[in-house]
Amino acid sequence: MKKLTIALLAVPLVAFSGAALAGDAAAGKAKAESCMDCHAGEDFEGMTLEEIIEANKAVLSGAQRHPPGLEMAEDDVADISAYFYAEAGGE
Repeated sequence: MKKLTIALLAVPLVAFSGAALAGDAAAGKAKAESCMDCHAGEDFEGMTLEEIIEANKAVLSGAQRHPPGLEMAEDDVADISAYFYAEAGGE
């Protein structure tokens, strides 16, 4: 019974985590205007959506070097990542 309870409690967490990664590619296109001066979808070919999200988070945190001119807020990461993932051929 304890395992069933844990499994049932975990379902919403798993569903939420997937939704948090899912971003809106259409919204991301508008938000990524300044990114497209240097980046295109092919820059992200072969990467998963999660990898693109992590790369963008690394840029925001300063862990990954990036040229000046970055115009991306933390709230925009999922949408911008979804846009470049779609442009790279992701589903």
